[in-house]
Amino acid sequence: MKAPEQVSSPAAVRADGGREYVLVVDDEPVIRRFAARALLEVGFGVHEATDGAEALEMVRSGEADLDIVLSDIVMPRLNGVQLLQSLSTLRPQLPVILMSGYGTAQLAHRGIASPCGVLTKPFSSDSLVAEVRRCIRSH
Repeated sequence: MKAPEQVSSPAAVRADGGREYVLVVDDEPVIRRFAARALLEVGFGVHEATDGAEALEMVRSGEADLDIVLSDIVMPRLNGVQLLQSLSTLRPQLPVILMSGYGTAQLAHRGIASPCGVLTKPFSSDSLVAEVRRCIRSH
């Protein structure tokens, strides 16, 4: 009898064999922890920030090894759109996914665009992981 194949998470390992890291940015602890837990369960490394200003400082300082950013849009101090704009200058190749309670069409009408994608709240852990994997593959 042949042993079953082990299936690994293809998006959670870099080409160099290292783990892929996601920066989860949300001022709502419940959502931030939900996203972090879902990503950790499939093998991603996770860093967390409570708002865009904290996230931007983490990126600027280089303290966090990052492959992608997952950010809420509506937050105090520095919102997700402002974070996206700052990151597009600071690290233009870093993919960003925005999370919002607004639908994607409403965001487009407001002139909000992400270089990678938008997750509409509420979302499932499966849709979150699928979107993160898709964005990493596309960059």
